[in-house]
Amino acid sequence: MSYLKFILKSLLSIAIISLLIGCDEDKSSDILQIELDEQQAAAIGIRGKWGQVSDVELPFGTTPTVLDDLVVEFRIDNDYRPSTFTVDGAEYFFDAEDATWSWEEGSSENIVLSNVTPITSINVLKDESKIRLVFTYSNGRVTGLGEYGCTLTKIAP
Repeated sequence: MSYLKFILKSLLSIAIISLLIGCDEDKSSDILQIELDEQQAAAIGIRGKWGQVSDVELPFGTTPTVLDDLVVEFRIDNDYRPSTFTVDGAEYFFDAEDATWSWEEGSSENIVLSNVTPITSINVLKDESKIRLVFTYSNGRVTGLGEYGCTLTKIAP
């Protein structure tokens, strides 16, 4: 009888050890692998809120502090595509209501803005935790016309 108990305990121990070892196996191959196109990857890279303006370039005669309070936010949808765009601190340049953004066809640097006036496109270059925005302001007024550029730092995801 003790021999039978020993065999049963041994089999039970082997089964438990096998189960525990099986739980430790690598399941990383079961993770859903998503392949992103260039525009989706770029959208992920610039999503979030950007501010703390630096390296400002302005057209001649423009007030030097005009972009100091600029804060922009790029949001993406569940498919990692551009969705909403908000801007604060630069009402002189951007009038945005229910604004959205998208990539210019074939580009992951040129952004087309919808429901934003008078600026309808911006060029964005990402470098680690900073982006460089360049846009042209041309609302028909003589003062302030020209190309603007500034570097923004990521301030929120």
